[in-house]
Amino acid sequence: MKIGLINPNKQIKEPAVHLGLGYIASYARQQRSDLKFELLDTRIATQKEENAFFDSQFDVIGITASAQTFSEALEHTLKIGAQHPDTIIVLGGSYVSTLKAEILEKHPFHYAIFGEGEEAFVGLIECIEGKRAFQDVDGLIYRDGNKVVENSRRRVIPELDSIPFPAYDLFKMDRYGQHRMITSRGCPYQCVFCNSHSIWTNKWRKRTAKNILDEIDLLAKSFDMKSFIFNDDSFNIDLKRVEEVCDALIEKKTGIIWTTSIRVDRITKTVAEKLKEAGCYVVNIGIESANNDVLKRIKKSNTKEKIYEGIQTLRAAGLEVMGQFMIGNPGDTLETIKESIEFAKNSNLTTAEFYTALPYQDSPLWDFVRLHGKMLTDRPSYEYHLVNPRIVFETKEFTFQERIEAVELARKNGFYHALSTDKPMPILDLGRRIAKESQRLLGGKAGNKLYLGMRNIYRKFLKKGG
Repeated sequence: MKIGLINPNKQIKEPAVHLGLGYIASYARQQRSDLKFELLDTRIATQKEENAFFDSQFDVIGITASAQTFSEALEHTLKIGAQHPDTIIVLGGSYVSTLKAEILEKHPFHYAIFGEGEEAFVGLIECIEGKRAFQDVDGLIYRDGNKVVENSRRRVIPELDSIPFPAYDLFKMDRYGQHRMITSRGCPYQCVFCNSHSIWTNKWRKRTAKNILDEIDLLAKSFDMKSFIFNDDSFNIDLKRVEEVCDALIEKKTGIIWTTSIRVDRITKTVAEKLKEAGCYVVNIGIESANNDVLKRIKKSNTKEKIYEGIQTLRAAGLEVMGQFMIGNPGDTLETIKESIEFAKNSNLTTAEFYTALPYQDSPLWDFVRLHGKMLTDRPSYEYHLVNPRIVFETKEFTFQERIEAVELARKNGFYHALSTDKPMPILDLGRRIAKESQRLLGGKAGNKLYLGMRNIYRKFLKKGG
């Protein structure tokens, strides 16, 4: 069986390997050696390559989609249906896990997969081949006549080390500036604005240090030395594992530099210093608000004081710290946003970014808005990111005009520039490519140092240009 995979992300700012598709293909290959895959990443493909993909005949095409990329996914689906009406189209990704059955009720996909997708995708292939009944595949959404059927949620794979590394051979790895990895899945916390549980549940699962190091070795040796991103929800849920990974990186002298997202309240002096020694140069922390009442209402399980203490610990270890804040969560007012802006300016953060809260289905924020707020747009949720500025609801305590003022305050302080556009920026793309190509060619400490220096230059340019 010939299977095509599509990552529709022409509007995403920086090219990145789609790990979800990579895992789908590698797991399917592990189970079925007869499956043949081709992959199209629309962010980095040439027009000739894109045309060749759509001219090809596939038995099945799997498309992934987030809310931001769903419109493009739908465009490709309609195009494939017109050119190759016999091709089966399957949609997966975070947007399916958010809307579930509604995806097939409103859109022309043949099947959809929600939650963790590796086992469900293989199960669907068996259904298509007539070897299995559709109702027996957990995590699958399908049509039974005019009725859309949503099967039970699939159990998650307990041992992540059992999943083969992503099928990197399907990607044009030389076109990506960084190596991305996922070292864990899920998050045990239940912040009201987040719906990652729709995919992973609230069960946190980890890969072992050895398994992580083996993938790092593979990437560094097979696809050149680049900076790494550990793209976890929170890398430091298990501090013992963090130390094991850092110790292994230090002992093996891999020479890599990397970034990750962490819980700032789960940091110690020892761990911060090991992160730095192991090559971590910047950590991202979800602060959301500098008001303790807001933090409590959004179930952040943190306080302003703990956040501040964690930032100082990280900065003392020599790490850059990027703080992420939100505008519009339950409890927010113009005054609480002013508190957050002042905190961003005075808490020793290296950089800060503010985002407007967007309510997605299957999250408590979605329910909050419907009970206590007023929606300001009738756009479907996959078009929320097109609203400019991204304010899609208001409350009596925090009106639309006050939210506009909050956004402008964040922008004036240089904290809202990241959301000024979704379109790729050619000048910054060129700067990134030059920096990363220099890193690849020079290698070692010299390459890393030059990369970090050039990175700081284009980051300053972005701040000025936004």
